[in-house]
Amino acid sequence: MLKADIDSGATGDKIAVYDPGLSSLGTDDEAAGCAPSHQRIALARETEAASAKVRRAARSPSLDAWIVLGFSGFIGAIGIVLSAAIWMGH
Repeated sequence: MLKADIDSGATGDKIAVYDPGLSSLGTDDEAAGCAPSHQRIALARETEAASAKVRRAARSPSLDAWIVLGFSGFIGAIGIVLSAAIWMGH
């Protein structure tokens, strides 16, 4: 659940995007025969959770889509203007 909280952006560590980690959190503890107790897991989730202010400050990945699209359009427009200038210069 803590890894899901991290992936969802609830801890404020990153934006809400799936992170393909190689192993789940706590796998090493379980392999060593020391599986975390329910209380330890609850404490980890509570202490890792970000405040509402931090979660609001995280940017949504959907905002990046229009920025990339706008930048691509700008670069394309520059290409068209330069092509037209070269064509008219001949």
